[in-house]
Amino acid sequence: MAEKQGFQRLLMRRDQLDCMRLDASDTVPEPGADEIVLRLDPFALTTNNITYAAFGAAMKYWDFFPVEASGWGQMPVWGYADVVASTVPSIGVSQRYFGYFPTATHLCVRPGKINQASFRDDMAHRRGLPDIYNWYQRTDQDPFHAAEIEPLHAIYRPLFITAYSLADFLHDKAGFGAQRFLISSASSKTAYATAWCLRQLGDRELIGLTSDRNLDFVAETGLYDQALSYSNLKEINASIPTLYIDVAGNPDLTRTVHETLGDRLVHDCTVGSAQSQRPPAAPVDLPGPRPSFFFAPDHIARRHQDWGVAEFNRRAGQATQGFYRYVARPVKPLLTITKIDGLAAAEKVISAMLTGRVDPREGHLINP
Repeated sequence: MAEKQGFQRLLMRRDQLDCMRLDASDTVPEPGADEIVLRLDPFALTTNNITYAAFGAAMKYWDFFPVEASGWGQMPVWGYADVVASTVPSIGVSQRYFGYFPTATHLCVRPGKINQASFRDDMAHRRGLPDIYNWYQRTDQDPFHAAEIEPLHAIYRPLFITAYSLADFLHDKAGFGAQRFLISSASSKTAYATAWCLRQLGDRELIGLTSDRNLDFVAETGLYDQALSYSNLKEINASIPTLYIDVAGNPDLTRTVHETLGDRLVHDCTVGSAQSQRPPAAPVDLPGPRPSFFFAPDHIARRHQDWGVAEFNRRAGQATQGFYRYVARPVKPLLTITKIDGLAAAEKVISAMLTGRVDPREGHLINP
């Protein structure tokens, strides 16, 4: 039997991300045949989730957790959940999993390809969607899991995999001939995770682009050779071959970067949309190379073929542990974790993220 506690979900207008509403029911989902119900506890909120919403239609992120209300969706998040009801003999109540969830209290899934360490959700609507988002990792079978690092894992793991994959991709491409990487939204967790990964692979100069209010934090990360404000971008030495890592997704900034660097810009790699509520549309008349979107699941799938899944997980897991040690360093740690209860509180955090009003030092965990 499913638990008696009620069910809630936070819905978001697909075309107006700052428009949200709570949807509640007195009863929680009941598992059908070969299904389980998971109770979220907790999930993280970062600007990575804003990117999921901004790219929701273009990249089908809304399709993972569809709702019946036209024009509304559930923003995907990453976190932990416990099994509270099961009709699957090999998956018992109280087993704990890490994975991809909606902004809700519960999720019903249909486990397939079940093994001791994980399963894949085989709900019909998730077939054909990028497979990496459909897998759920059992915590007691994860060699890199520990209860004390669950908060770091929930906040950083999905965006760190993007960062790790991007750094590996750029290393594989010899940086497209760049001598320097320029990273926008440098205070964001995705950006400085990418900077950390790039530091492990080479010695190219890294410049972090950020707002005036975040300059001190970007410098404190110790990951960038220079922290540069957006207003001072034109002061950059434009004679050095440079690769642009676009985490901001700001078309005006993209134009400024291209016009400032001209033919010294060797590649424009679009990663996210930290400063926009919709997929960035680059101007058609940009000088230099056209922006190219980096989709981490495609690169991960390639490395799964090259290295094997187990080897990719081993390498990425070891890198993740190193990054966590760096983030949690004894002197000036890069993260302060804020734990808050309820989806109504999650709505307030999302609203702050949409308007850029979140301290980059904060990491938000929601206990729905």
